Amino acid sequence: AMPIQCSSTDSKREEAQQQLSMTSPTPITTRTADEALELARRQQFVRRLVGGIIGGSLHALIEQPLVNPIEACITQTQINGHNVLHNFKDLLRRRALYRSLPAALLGAVPKAIVHYSILSAYIEMFAPDSDMSKATARTAMLIGTAVGASEVWITSPINFVKFRMQRPEWGYTSTADAIATIARVEGIAAFWKGTSFVFLRNTSCNGVMVGGYKFTHLYMEGEDRFQMVPSSLKHFLSGSVGGWLGSLVSYPFEMMRAAKQHNISFREHIWAKGPKRLLAGWAPGAVRLTFTSSIMGVIIPNIRPLSDQLVGLCTSR
Repeated sequence: AMPIQCSSTDSKREEAQQQLSMTSPTPITTRTADEALELARRQQFVRRLVGGIIGGSLHALIEQPLVNPIEACITQTQINGHNVLHNFKDLLRRRALYRSLPAALLGAVPKAIVHYSILSAYIEMFAPDSDMSKATARTAMLIGTAVGASEVWITSPINFVKFRMQRPEWGYTSTADAIATIARVEGIAAFWKGTSFVFLRNTSCNGVMVGGYKFTHLYMEGEDRFQMVPSSLKHFLSGSVGGWLGSLVSYPFEMMRAAKQHNISFREHIWAKGPKRLLAGWAPGAVRLTFTSSIMGVIIPNIRPLSDQLVGLCTSR
């Protein structure tokens, strides 16, 4: 006779049954254990979701004051074609490096929530045993693409305001003035201007970024010469490769987005001027994204315990 093997679901059901039998005065049925197991799964999902929101929000509030001036310089470079250093000096002279910080903070928290909590949710849905380290490269690309697509509809309006505030040429006096002026002059639909290009940018960037991370990590895991490299460094390097590839593949869509949101012709002002103009602002943006992806490469394998720890710290107070 063939030996009977117990699946992980059966083991979890048995654990739930044992826990219930210790607290319940009535006989425990399989149905009751299944209900308890489902309840435990929902509670665990909520804990990770809340942990993602906390971690993502902290990440955004720490990161934005540091990167906001860089983003402003990149936006100017994308539109006027001057190099980043020239635009940095110009924005510094005009005291406009941080004009978009309020809008950036408003948009960064939802964006970070997407990256952490929704990433955690998609890992739960698609990764084997809800463990990203067990996912295939194809599954990793699927998860990254899904996260990128989800981000578009949540963050597009406030990001549009942020990009407009990064250019003093628009003449907005504040984030509130920008919102009111755009709504009055261009209409409510303008806040979603360029969303199709944002969708293409995010899905291609996140798909290649997460897929590149996974392919690189699998390669290093299979090569003897990388066996002595610490695991955390492998994740960091894999994330770096993924971030660089993602930024390169998605940048043409980023330039289409910039042209559309700042009301200039992509074909006339960017495409017709050749590859150098098409990649204006790519290098500093790639460095930023590569660094962010490297950090994510370290965080992704630990996102479940990290979320649980964050929730535990908050609920213990």
